[in-house]
Amino acid sequence: MTLLMLNFLPTIIAPKAYKGRAAIKSAFTKYYENHYELTGSTLIRAHLACAQKWGFTPNDIANFEISTLFLATTNSVPTSFWQLSYILSSPSLLHQIQTEVESIVKREKAADGTEEAVMDITLFQSHCPLLVATFHETLRLIDAATSVRAVIEPTTLTSSTSSSFSLKSPSVIQLPSGITHSSPSIWGPDASSFNPGRFLPDAKNKLDKETRRKQKQGYFPFGGGKHLCPGRHFAMMEILAFVAGIVVGFEVQGMESVPERAFQKLGTAVRKPVADVEVGVRRREGWEGVRWRFEGGGGRVDFRALGTDSDDE
Repeated sequence: MTLLMLNFLPTIIAPKAYKGRAAIKSAFTKYYENHYELTGSTLIRAHLACAQKWGFTPNDIANFEISTLFLATTNSVPTSFWQLSYILSSPSLLHQIQTEVESIVKREKAADGTEEAVMDITLFQSHCPLLVATFHETLRLIDAATSVRAVIEPTTLTSSTSSSFSLKSPSVIQLPSGITHSSPSIWGPDASSFNPGRFLPDAKNKLDKETRRKQKQGYFPFGGGKHLCPGRHFAMMEILAFVAGIVVGFEVQGMESVPERAFQKLGTAVRKPVADVEVGVRRREGWEGVRWRFEGGGGRVDFRALGTDSDDE
């Protein structure tokens, strides 16, 4: 799929992906023609209503849905994998996060008699700081997105070392997050190590003003300014809910260490593992036969405090 983004002779350089995209688009077109969205999720119905409100055609909407799948499979899914890898490979970290998550899960009987485990995702911020911190530390290490900006007028940038850079128009600049995310001058001598403690509120509050500023500016997994990813809040809560459900309700065997990451490919912000990882998954003792349900709880989430907004622009 990433080769299709070049839009250069797609039927020749990526024929399999081209045909696959066409098949998916046709399926989405038929999906909406038959009004199957009426039995779909709230997200699907809201997405369609928004697109129709702004006058997009059925062809446009089908293309949008392909983009949604692309984003989910290239970023959200591998991010969930890596966060679980870091948690499951550390028994002490796993135990601490299990304790956090269990505090926001209620177990109750459903109308059909089955037992339900109900997780209030609005409580992640107040009750699960370590879970949230592992999410950000995972993104810091595995995210390598590149922001692209067009220079529309002559601009001079001055660094903290007083060096100046003159940017002329028209030109394009790229801002690779991987460089600042791994910089020892920003994150300290353990910048290459997994340390979720650096994102805990208490640890951040102890930083001096200059270090806090550099970390805030140097961490932008979702982009920055007016180009912040519009789906960042949804993606974060989606990943946290999935990871929380796995660590509390299931045992995963075969994840004693974090897998090696593969080479960065065009169009993907999050790298995949070098090879498939074989694991064994079973229900955790005491959680057998439990059906999971996630709800908002009617609370409000301060996403800026959660760290999904990388700056104040």
